[in-house]
Amino acid sequence: MKTEKDIIEFAMAMELQGQRFYQSFVDQVENETAKMWFKSLAETEKEHYDILKKQFDSLNDQGEWLDISDELSKNPDQSLFNERKENENLEIKKLHSHADLSILRMAYLIENDFAEYYKKAAEQTEDPQGKKLLMTLFEWENEHRRLFHEEYQQAMQDNWFDQGFSPF
Repeated sequence: MKTEKDIIEFAMAMELQGQRFYQSFVDQVENETAKMWFKSLAETEKEHYDILKKQFDSLNDQGEWLDISDELSKNPDQSLFNERKENENLEIKKLHSHADLSILRMAYLIENDFAEYYKKAAEQTEDPQGKKLLMTLFEWENEHRRLFHEEYQQAMQDNWFDQGFSPF
């Protein structure tokens, strides 16, 4: 079994990789909604990293998890996509590029990996504060996964119909 510090250290590396991934695609996707999502997710993954870094430092320095309930309740991550869409009155538009579809699929897979990792890590963690943090991160990443999956499925169907193909 990995130590709690190992779990957090690996999660920090995942979040930084996620941040770099999303940032790298902001200017590469054609769809404006996807651009907004990737930019927001790059910022969100950085916030996740910062939360994890505080925990890692606390585990190193004091040997215990911090209670960051207030910080977790203020994080806008849970409704990231819906709030951004409502606030900016964005309409989900068809993705026209096959590259956009591939990028959306990669993003879905990344979020899937994040969600699964946090769920398993929470199961391995005994400390209530650690378990709460990891389950919160699981819920956030699971929501990202769900939304990317829905958008990817819709984009695939839109492209099929645009090409006169329907597997249904």
